[in-house]
Amino acid sequence: MSINTRRPSEESKIPVSDIERSPTAHRAKIVSDEKPSTIQPNNQIPNPQNGQSSKEGVVESQPIPLAGDQEDVPPEGGYGWVVAACLMGINATSWGVNTTYGVYSSYYLENNYFEGGSTMKYAWVGGLSVATCLICGPLANAINRWLGFRITMLIGGGFIALGQCMAGICKTFGEFLFCQGILFGIGLGLTLIPGQPLLAHWFKKRLALASGIATAGSGLGGLILSNTTRVIIDKIDVKWALIINGLISLVVIVPSVLLLKGRHKAIGARQAPFEFKWVVHPGFIWVWSWAALTMMAYFIALYSLASFATNGLYLSQTQGAALQSILAAGQMIGRPLWGYFLDTQGRINLTIICYVICGLSTLVIWLPAKSFGVLIFYALVQGMTGGTIWSVSAPLVARVVGVKDLASALSIYWLILVIPALIGQPIAIALLNYSQTHLHKTGAEAYYISIGFCGGLALAALFLLYGAKRWIQGNWKPFVRT
Repeated sequence: MSINTRRPSEESKIPVSDIERSPTAHRAKIVSDEKPSTIQPNNQIPNPQNGQSSKEGVVESQPIPLAGDQEDVPPEGGYGWVVAACLMGINATSWGVNTTYGVYSSYYLENNYFEGGSTMKYAWVGGLSVATCLICGPLANAINRWLGFRITMLIGGGFIALGQCMAGICKTFGEFLFCQGILFGIGLGLTLIPGQPLLAHWFKKRLALASGIATAGSGLGGLILSNTTRVIIDKIDVKWALIINGLISLVVIVPSVLLLKGRHKAIGARQAPFEFKWVVHPGFIWVWSWAALTMMAYFIALYSLASFATNGLYLSQTQGAALQSILAAGQMIGRPLWGYFLDTQGRINLTIICYVICGLSTLVIWLPAKSFGVLIFYALVQGMTGGTIWSVSAPLVARVVGVKDLASALSIYWLILVIPALIGQPIAIALLNYSQTHLHKTGAEAYYISIGFCGGLALAALFLLYGAKRWIQGNWKPFVRT
Protein backbone atom coordinates (compact mmCIF):
# COMPACT_ATOMS: atom_id res chain seq x y z
CA MET A 1 0.00 0.00 0.00
CA SER A 2 1.67 3.21 -1.15
CA ILE A 3 0.75 6.54 0.34
CA ASN A 4 1.51 9.91 -1.20
CA THR A 5 2.97 11.78 1.75
CA ARG A 6 3.83 14.92 -0.18
CA ARG A 7 1.64 17.95 -0.34
CA PRO A 8 -0.55 18.00 -3.48
CA SER A 9 1.43 20.88 -4.91
CA GLU A 10 4.65 18.85 -4.67
CA GLU A 11 4.10 16.45 -7.59
CA SER A 12 7.22 15.53 -9.47
CA LYS A 13 5.83 16.93 -12.70
CA ILE A 14 5.35 20.54 -11.63
CA PRO A 15 7.68 23.28 -12.86
CA VAL A 16 10.85 24.06 -10.96
CA SER A 17 9.61 27.59 -10.23
CA ASP A 18 6.62 26.15 -8.37
CA ILE A 19 8.82 23.81 -6.36
CA GLU A 20 11.00 26.65 -5.24
CA ARG A 21 7.94 28.54 -3.99
CA SER A 22 6.63 25.56 -1.99
CA PRO A 23 6.92 25.79 1.83
CA THR A 24 8.25 22.23 1.80
CA ALA A 25 10.58 22.66 -1.12
CA HIS A 26 13.12 20.25 0.30
CA ARG A 27 10.71 17.34 -0.13
CA ALA A 28 9.99 18.20 -3.75
CA LYS A 29 13.69 18.57 -4.50
CA ILE A 30 14.33 15.06 -3.25
CA VAL A 31 11.77 13.79 -5.73
CA SER A 32 13.35 15.81 -8.50
CA ASP A 33 16.76 14.28 -7.68
CA GLU A 34 15.27 10.79 -8.00
CA LYS A 35 13.69 11.53 -11.41
CA PRO A 36 15.70 14.35 -12.95
CA SER A 37 14.26 13.69 -16.40
CA THR A 38 10.80 14.73 -15.30
CA ILE A 39 11.78 18.37 -14.75
CA GLN A 40 13.12 20.32 -17.66
CA PRO A 41 14.55 23.83 -17.90
CA ASN A 42 12.14 26.54 -18.92
CA ASN A 43 9.23 24.25 -18.06
CA GLN A 44 9.65 22.28 -21.33
CA ILE A 45 8.41 18.72 -21.82
CA PRO A 46 10.73 16.36 -23.74
CA ASN A 47 9.74 16.16 -27.42
CA PRO A 48 9.15 12.59 -28.63
CA GLN A 49 10.01 13.70 -32.18
CA ASN A 50 13.55 14.45 -31.04
CA GLY A 51 14.04 10.90 -29.80
CA GLN A 52 12.99 11.65 -26.23
CA SER A 53 10.07 9.70 -24.89
CA SER A 54 8.65 10.23 -21.42
CA LYS A 55 5.48 10.12 -19.40
CA GLU A 56 5.30 13.87 -19.44
CA GLY A 57 4.71 13.86 -23.17
CA VAL A 58 1.67 11.67 -22.62
CA VAL A 59 0.37 13.67 -19.68
CA GLU A 60 0.59 16.89 -21.64
CA SER A 61 -1.66 15.48 -24.34
CA GLN A 62 -4.33 14.38 -21.86
CA PRO A 63 -6.90 16.83 -20.43
CA ILE A 64 -6.56 15.45 -16.92
CA PRO A 65 -5.02 18.07 -14.61
CA LEU A 66 -2.97 17.18 -11.57
CA ALA A 67 -3.60 18.53 -8.09
CA GLY A 68 -1.68 21.76 -7.78
CA ASP A 69 -1.13 21.93 -11.57
CA GLN A 70 -1.56 25.29 -13.25
CA GLU A 71 -3.72 23.79 -16.03
CA ASP A 72 -6.84 24.37 -13.94
CA VAL A 73 -7.36 27.61 -12.06
CA PRO A 74 -10.58 27.80 -10.01
CA PRO A 75 -12.79 30.74 -11.03
CA GLU A 76 -12.70 32.13 -7.45
CA GLY A 77 -16.35 33.11 -7.79
CA GLY A 78 -18.79 33.30 -10.66
CA TYR A 79 -21.28 30.44 -10.47
CA GLY A 80 -19.41 29.28 -7.38
CA TRP A 81 -21.34 31.83 -5.34
CA VAL A 82 -24.59 30.28 -6.58
CA VAL A 83 -23.28 26.91 -5.42
CA ALA A 84 -22.45 28.42 -2.01
CA ALA A 85 -25.95 29.92 -1.73
CA CYS A 86 -27.59 26.60 -2.68
CA LEU A 87 -25.52 24.73 -0.12
CA MET A 88 -26.54 27.32 2.47
CA GLY A 89 -30.21 26.56 1.75
CA ILE A 90 -29.56 22.81 1.96
CA ASN A 91 -27.72 23.19 5.28
CA ALA A 92 -30.48 25.41 6.67
CA THR A 93 -33.13 22.76 6.09
CA SER A 94 -31.02 19.73 7.00
CA TRP A 95 -28.55 20.62 9.76
CA GLY A 96 -30.68 23.60 10.76
CA VAL A 97 -33.58 21.21 11.27
CA ASN A 98 -31.28 18.92 13.24
CA THR A 99 -30.67 21.67 15.80
CA THR A 100 -34.41 21.76 16.55
CA TYR A 101 -34.11 18.28 18.05
CA GLY A 102 -33.44 19.88 21.43
CA VAL A 103 -36.89 21.51 21.25
CA TYR A 104 -38.55 18.16 20.53
CA SER A 105 -36.67 16.21 23.20
CA SER A 106 -37.47 18.85 25.81
CA TYR A 107 -41.17 18.54 24.93
CA TYR A 108 -41.05 14.73 25.01
CA LEU A 109 -39.39 14.66 28.44
CA GLU A 110 -41.69 17.30 29.91
CA ASN A 111 -44.84 15.50 28.73
CA ASN A 112 -43.60 11.88 28.99
CA TYR A 113 -44.55 11.55 25.32
CA PHE A 114 -42.94 8.14 24.74
CA GLU A 115 -43.17 5.54 27.46
CA GLY A 116 -39.75 4.74 28.88
CA GLY A 117 -38.10 7.82 27.39
CA SER A 118 -35.25 9.32 29.42
CA THR A 119 -32.61 12.02 29.09
CA MET A 120 -29.97 9.42 28.21
CA LYS A 121 -32.16 7.72 25.60
CA TYR A 122 -33.02 10.97 23.87
CA ALA A 123 -29.33 11.91 23.88
CA TRP A 124 -28.58 8.68 22.01
CA VAL A 125 -31.19 9.58 19.36
CA GLY A 126 -29.49 12.92 18.69
CA GLY A 127 -26.07 11.28 18.52
CA LEU A 128 -27.35 8.43 16.36
CA SER A 129 -28.65 10.76 13.63
CA VAL A 130 -25.23 12.44 13.31
CA ALA A 131 -23.34 9.13 13.54
CA THR A 132 -25.56 7.62 10.84
CA CYS A 133 -24.89 10.69 8.69
CA LEU A 134 -21.13 10.32 9.00
CA ILE A 135 -21.09 6.56 8.47
CA CYS A 136 -22.84 7.13 5.13
CA GLY A 137 -19.66 8.67 3.68
CA PRO A 138 -18.52 5.61 1.66
CA LEU A 139 -22.13 4.86 0.65
CA ALA A 140 -22.65 8.42 -0.55
CA ASN A 141 -19.44 8.31 -2.59
CA ALA A 142 -20.41 4.96 -4.12
CA ILE A 143 -23.85 6.25 -5.18
CA ASN A 144 -22.18 9.44 -6.36
CA ARG A 145 -19.93 7.48 -8.72
CA TRP A 146 -22.91 5.51 -10.00
CA LEU A 147 -25.65 8.12 -10.32
CA GLY A 148 -23.93 11.49 -9.85
CA PHE A 149 -24.02 13.96 -6.98
CA ARG A 150 -27.43 15.46 -7.84
CA ILE A 151 -29.35 12.16 -7.70
CA THR A 152 -27.48 11.22 -4.52
CA MET A 153 -28.39 14.48 -2.82
CA LEU A 154 -32.02 14.32 -4.00
CA ILE A 155 -32.29 10.86 -2.45
CA GLY A 156 -30.85 12.35 0.73
CA GLY A 157 -33.41 15.15 0.70
CA GLY A 158 -36.16 12.56 0.41
CA PHE A 159 -34.84 10.69 3.44
CA ILE A 160 -34.66 13.94 5.45
CA ALA A 161 -38.30 14.71 4.71
CA LEU A 162 -39.40 11.10 5.22
CA GLY A 163 -37.58 10.75 8.54
CA GLN A 164 -39.21 13.85 10.00
CA CYS A 165 -42.72 13.13 8.70
CA MET A 166 -42.62 9.54 9.95
CA ALA A 167 -41.23 10.67 13.32
CA GLY A 168 -44.34 12.78 13.66
CA ILE A 169 -46.65 9.75 13.53
CA CYS A 170 -44.55 7.41 15.70
CA LYS A 171 -46.29 5.76 18.67
CA THR A 172 -43.32 4.13 20.43
CA PHE A 173 -39.80 5.20 21.31
CA GLY A 174 -38.32 2.45 19.12
CA GLU A 175 -40.15 3.76 16.07
CA PHE A 176 -39.03 7.29 16.87
CA LEU A 177 -35.42 6.10 17.26
CA PHE A 178 -35.50 4.52 13.80
CA CYS A 179 -37.14 7.49 12.03
CA GLN A 180 -35.32 10.38 13.74
CA GLY A 181 -32.03 8.58 14.35
CA ILE A 182 -31.54 6.43 11.25
CA LEU A 183 -33.77 7.59 8.37
CA PHE A 184 -33.11 11.26 9.07
CA GLY A 185 -29.39 10.52 9.60
CA ILE A 186 -29.11 8.76 6.22
CA GLY A 187 -30.65 11.83 4.62
CA LEU A 188 -28.09 14.08 6.30
CA GLY A 189 -25.24 11.90 5.05
CA LEU A 190 -26.43 11.69 1.44
CA THR A 191 -26.71 15.49 1.25
CA LEU A 192 -23.58 16.44 3.24
CA ILE A 193 -20.94 14.10 1.77
CA PRO A 194 -21.47 14.68 -2.01
CA GLY A 195 -22.06 18.42 -1.65
CA GLN A 196 -19.14 19.39 0.56
CA PRO A 197 -16.30 19.02 -2.02
CA LEU A 198 -18.13 21.08 -4.66
CA LEU A 199 -16.95 24.46 -3.40
CA ALA A 200 -13.32 23.38 -3.85
CA HIS A 201 -14.10 23.11 -7.58
CA TRP A 202 -14.84 26.84 -7.71
CA PHE A 203 -12.60 28.37 -5.05
CA LYS A 204 -9.02 28.09 -3.85
CA LYS A 205 -8.02 31.40 -2.27
CA ARG A 206 -11.59 32.02 -1.03
CA LEU A 207 -12.47 28.42 -0.23
CA ALA A 208 -12.76 28.87 3.55
CA LEU A 209 -14.94 31.97 3.09
CA ALA A 210 -17.25 30.16 0.66
CA SER A 211 -17.43 27.14 3.00
CA GLY A 212 -18.22 29.47 5.89
CA ILE A 213 -21.09 31.05 3.95
CA ALA A 214 -22.47 27.64 2.98
CA THR A 215 -22.29 26.16 6.48
CA ALA A 216 -23.74 29.34 8.01
CA GLY A 217 -27.01 27.97 6.66
CA SER A 218 -27.20 25.54 9.59
CA GLY A 219 -27.08 28.50 11.98
CA LEU A 220 -29.66 30.40 9.95
CA GLY A 221 -31.95 27.39 9.83
CA GLY A 222 -31.47 26.68 13.52
CA LEU A 223 -32.22 30.29 14.43
CA ILE A 224 -35.47 30.36 12.46
CA LEU A 225 -36.72 26.80 12.82
CA SER A 226 -36.03 26.39 16.54
CA ASN A 227 -38.41 29.30 17.19
CA THR A 228 -41.05 28.37 14.62
CA THR A 229 -41.01 24.77 15.84
CA ARG A 230 -41.78 25.81 19.39
CA VAL A 231 -44.64 28.02 18.14
CA ILE A 232 -46.11 25.17 16.08
CA ILE A 233 -45.88 22.79 19.04
CA ASP A 234 -47.65 25.32 21.29
CA LYS A 235 -50.31 26.32 18.76
CA ILE A 236 -50.94 23.03 16.94
CA ASP A 237 -49.15 19.81 17.90
CA VAL A 238 -45.70 18.19 17.97
CA LYS A 239 -46.80 15.78 15.24
CA TRP A 240 -47.51 18.62 12.81
CA ALA A 241 -44.31 20.43 13.78
CA LEU A 242 -42.30 17.45 12.51
CA ILE A 243 -44.40 17.05 9.36
CA ILE A 244 -44.26 20.76 8.50
CA ASN A 245 -40.48 20.89 9.00
CA GLY A 246 -40.11 17.80 6.80
CA LEU A 247 -42.08 19.43 4.00
CA ILE A 248 -40.07 22.66 4.35
CA SER A 249 -36.87 20.63 3.96
CA LEU A 250 -38.14 18.98 0.78
CA VAL A 251 -39.30 22.26 -0.79
CA VAL A 252 -35.93 23.95 -0.21
CA ILE A 253 -33.54 21.04 -0.86
CA VAL A 254 -34.91 19.89 -4.24
CA PRO A 255 -34.45 23.17 -6.20
CA SER A 256 -31.18 23.90 -4.41
CA VAL A 257 -29.71 20.55 -5.48
CA LEU A 258 -30.88 21.00 -9.06
CA LEU A 259 -29.00 24.31 -9.26
CA LEU A 260 -25.70 22.83 -8.04
CA LYS A 261 -22.82 22.43 -10.49
CA GLY A 262 -19.39 20.86 -10.19
CA ARG A 263 -16.17 20.94 -12.22
CA HIS A 264 -15.19 17.31 -11.75
CA LYS A 265 -13.54 16.83 -15.16
CA ALA A 266 -11.63 20.09 -15.01
CA ILE A 267 -9.95 19.26 -11.69
CA GLY A 268 -9.65 15.50 -12.31
CA ALA A 269 -11.70 14.71 -9.18
CA ARG A 270 -11.65 11.14 -7.89
CA GLN A 271 -14.53 9.35 -6.14
CA ALA A 272 -13.06 6.41 -4.22
CA PRO A 273 -15.39 5.25 -1.40
CA PHE A 274 -12.86 3.21 0.60
CA GLU A 275 -9.26 4.37 0.63
CA PHE A 276 -8.08 3.54 4.12
CA LYS A 277 -4.58 4.75 3.29
CA TRP A 278 -5.75 8.19 4.47
CA VAL A 279 -6.08 6.90 8.03
CA VAL A 280 -2.28 6.62 8.31
CA HIS A 281 -1.34 9.50 6.01
CA PRO A 282 1.32 11.41 8.03
CA GLY A 283 -0.35 14.79 7.51
CA PHE A 284 -3.99 13.73 7.47
CA ILE A 285 -3.74 11.75 10.72
CA TRP A 286 -3.31 15.01 12.64
CA VAL A 287 -6.39 16.53 11.01
CA TRP A 288 -8.78 13.66 11.78
CA SER A 289 -7.40 13.33 15.33
CA TRP A 290 -8.11 17.03 15.88
CA ALA A 291 -11.59 16.62 14.41
CA ALA A 292 -12.43 13.65 16.68
CA LEU A 293 -11.89 15.67 19.88
CA THR A 294 -13.46 18.79 18.41
CA MET A 295 -16.60 16.90 17.37
CA MET A 296 -17.15 15.61 20.91
CA ALA A 297 -16.70 19.08 22.41
CA TYR A 298 -19.12 20.58 19.85
CA PHE A 299 -21.99 18.24 20.64
CA ILE A 300 -21.50 18.47 24.41
CA ALA A 301 -21.84 22.26 24.28
CA LEU A 302 -24.66 22.16 21.73
CA TYR A 303 -26.87 19.78 23.68
CA SER A 304 -25.89 20.65 27.27
CA LEU A 305 -26.06 24.44 27.35
CA ALA A 306 -29.87 24.70 27.47
CA SER A 307 -30.03 21.85 30.01
CA PHE A 308 -27.49 23.63 32.21
CA ALA A 309 -29.61 26.80 32.07
CA THR A 310 -32.90 25.10 33.00
CA ASN A 311 -31.73 22.33 35.35
CA GLY A 312 -28.52 23.88 36.66
CA LEU A 313 -29.44 27.53 37.11
CA TYR A 314 -33.23 26.87 37.22
CA LEU A 315 -34.00 29.29 34.40
CA SER A 316 -37.19 28.97 32.35
CA GLN A 317 -37.68 26.79 29.26
CA THR A 318 -38.10 29.98 27.25
CA GLN A 319 -34.68 31.21 28.37
CA GLY A 320 -33.16 27.82 27.53
CA ALA A 321 -34.65 27.97 24.03
CA ALA A 322 -33.37 31.53 23.66
CA LEU A 323 -29.82 30.31 24.33
CA GLN A 324 -30.18 27.76 21.53
CA SER A 325 -31.27 30.56 19.20
CA ILE A 326 -28.33 32.74 20.22
CA LEU A 327 -25.96 29.84 19.69
CA ALA A 328 -27.41 29.36 16.20
CA ALA A 329 -27.01 33.09 15.50
CA GLY A 330 -23.37 32.82 16.54
CA GLN A 331 -22.88 30.03 14.01
CA MET A 332 -24.48 32.12 11.29
CA ILE A 333 -22.13 35.03 12.03
CA GLY A 334 -18.98 33.16 12.98
CA ARG A 335 -18.61 30.66 10.17
CA PRO A 336 -18.31 33.18 7.29
CA LEU A 337 -16.23 35.46 9.50
CA TRP A 338 -13.74 32.74 10.38
CA GLY A 339 -13.77 31.65 6.74
CA TYR A 340 -12.57 35.10 5.67
CA PHE A 341 -9.78 35.13 8.26
CA LEU A 342 -8.73 31.57 7.39
CA ASP A 343 -8.29 32.53 3.74
CA THR A 344 -6.28 35.66 4.52
CA GLN A 345 -4.17 34.63 7.51
CA GLY A 346 -3.69 30.87 7.07
CA ARG A 347 -6.25 28.12 7.53
CA ILE A 348 -4.48 26.04 10.14
CA ASN A 349 -3.16 29.04 12.09
CA LEU A 350 -6.58 30.63 12.47
CA THR A 351 -8.31 27.33 13.24
CA ILE A 352 -5.90 26.85 16.15
CA ILE A 353 -6.70 30.36 17.42
CA CYS A 354 -10.41 29.67 17.00
CA TYR A 355 -10.27 26.64 19.28
CA VAL A 356 -8.10 28.41 21.83
CA ILE A 357 -11.00 30.86 22.19
CA CYS A 358 -13.53 28.02 22.20
CA GLY A 359 -11.78 26.02 24.93
CA LEU A 360 -10.89 28.95 27.17
CA SER A 361 -14.38 30.47 26.93
CA THR A 362 -15.88 27.15 28.04
CA LEU A 363 -13.65 27.01 31.12
CA VAL A 364 -13.62 30.72 31.95
CA ILE A 365 -17.16 31.82 31.02
CA TRP A 366 -19.49 28.78 31.00
CA LEU A 367 -18.03 26.91 33.98
CA PRO A 368 -18.46 29.73 36.55
CA ALA A 369 -21.64 31.15 34.98
CA LYS A 370 -24.40 32.05 37.46
CA SER A 371 -26.73 34.23 35.39
CA PHE A 372 -28.64 34.27 32.13
CA GLY A 373 -26.65 37.26 30.87
CA VAL A 374 -23.34 35.40 31.17
CA LEU A 375 -24.81 32.41 29.35
CA ILE A 376 -25.98 34.68 26.52
CA PHE A 377 -22.42 35.88 26.03
CA TYR A 378 -21.05 32.35 26.13
CA ALA A 379 -23.69 31.06 23.69
CA LEU A 380 -22.65 33.75 21.20
CA VAL A 381 -18.92 32.95 21.58
CA GLN A 382 -19.51 29.19 21.42
CA GLY A 383 -21.70 29.55 18.34
CA MET A 384 -19.01 31.58 16.59
CA THR A 385 -16.18 29.15 17.42
CA GLY A 386 -17.34 25.67 18.48
CA GLY A 387 -19.03 24.66 15.24
CA THR A 388 -16.22 25.89 13.02
CA ILE A 389 -15.27 22.27 12.36
CA TRP A 390 -18.15 22.01 9.88
CA SER A 391 -16.93 24.95 7.79
CA VAL A 392 -13.16 24.33 7.96
CA SER A 393 -13.12 20.56 7.41
CA ALA A 394 -13.08 20.71 3.59
CA PRO A 395 -10.51 23.56 3.40
CA LEU A 396 -8.20 21.88 5.94
CA VAL A 397 -8.39 18.48 4.27
CA ALA A 398 -7.83 20.08 0.85
CA ARG A 399 -4.78 21.87 2.31
CA VAL A 400 -3.26 18.50 3.23
CA VAL A 401 -4.33 16.08 0.46
CA GLY A 402 -5.24 18.39 -2.45
CA VAL A 403 -8.51 19.06 -4.27
CA LYS A 404 -8.20 16.00 -6.52
CA ASP A 405 -8.32 13.57 -3.58
CA LEU A 406 -10.63 15.70 -1.43
CA ALA A 407 -13.80 13.61 -1.86
CA SER A 408 -11.95 10.37 -1.15
CA ALA A 409 -10.23 11.73 1.98
CA LEU A 410 -13.42 13.37 3.28
CA SER A 411 -15.25 10.06 2.96
CA ILE A 412 -12.79 8.45 5.41
CA TYR A 413 -12.66 11.64 7.51
CA TRP A 414 -16.40 11.57 8.24
CA LEU A 415 -16.33 7.81 8.78
CA ILE A 416 -13.69 8.22 11.49
CA LEU A 417 -15.87 10.82 13.25
CA VAL A 418 -18.83 8.45 13.67
CA ILE A 419 -17.82 7.26 17.14
CA PRO A 420 -16.89 10.72 18.51
CA ALA A 421 -20.20 12.16 17.28
CA LEU A 422 -22.12 9.26 18.81
CA ILE A 423 -20.53 9.20 22.26
CA GLY A 424 -19.86 12.87 23.02
CA GLN A 425 -23.17 13.82 24.63
CA PRO A 426 -23.77 10.42 26.34
CA ILE A 427 -20.36 10.78 28.02
CA ALA A 428 -21.33 14.26 29.23
CA ILE A 429 -24.61 12.91 30.64
CA ALA A 430 -22.79 9.98 32.28
CA LEU A 431 -20.44 12.46 33.96
CA LEU A 432 -23.46 14.51 35.06
CA ASN A 433 -25.13 11.42 36.55
CA TYR A 434 -21.90 10.44 38.33
CA SER A 435 -21.61 13.91 39.80
CA GLN A 436 -25.19 13.74 41.07
CA THR A 437 -25.24 10.16 42.39
CA HIS A 438 -21.67 9.66 43.66
CA LEU A 439 -20.45 13.16 44.43
CA HIS A 440 -23.92 14.36 45.53
CA LYS A 441 -23.65 17.60 43.58
CA THR A 442 -26.76 19.55 42.68
CA GLY A 443 -27.67 22.51 40.50
CA ALA A 444 -24.89 24.08 38.46
CA GLU A 445 -22.17 22.22 40.38
CA ALA A 446 -23.41 18.90 38.99
CA TYR A 447 -22.41 20.07 35.50
CA TYR A 448 -18.86 21.13 36.38
CA ILE A 449 -17.17 17.86 35.34
CA SER A 450 -18.99 17.75 32.00
CA ILE A 451 -18.18 21.39 31.24
CA GLY A 452 -14.54 20.90 32.20
CA PHE A 453 -14.38 17.83 29.96
CA CYS A 454 -15.84 19.86 27.07
CA GLY A 455 -13.31 22.68 27.44
CA GLY A 456 -10.42 20.23 27.86
CA LEU A 457 -11.32 18.46 24.61
CA ALA A 458 -11.27 21.73 22.64
CA LEU A 459 -7.87 22.73 24.04
CA ALA A 460 -6.35 19.28 23.55
CA ALA A 461 -7.55 19.25 19.94
CA LEU A 462 -5.63 22.37 18.98
CA PHE A 463 -2.31 20.72 19.91
CA LEU A 464 -3.12 17.88 17.50
CA LEU A 465 -3.83 20.34 14.72
CA TYR A 466 -0.44 21.91 15.34
CA GLY A 467 1.00 18.56 14.22
CA ALA A 468 -0.59 19.09 10.80
CA LYS A 469 0.92 22.58 10.69
CA ARG A 470 4.35 21.12 11.42
CA TRP A 471 3.95 18.47 8.70
CA ILE A 472 3.00 21.03 6.04
CA GLN A 473 5.70 23.60 6.78
CA GLY A 474 8.43 21.13 7.79
CA ASN A 475 9.25 22.78 11.14
CA TRP A 476 7.70 23.82 14.45
CA LYS A 477 7.83 27.59 13.86
CA PRO A 478 4.52 29.00 15.16
CA PHE A 479 4.29 32.19 13.09
CA VAL A 480 4.67 30.71 9.63
CA ARG A 481 1.46 31.21 7.63
CA THR A 482 -0.03 27.77 7.07
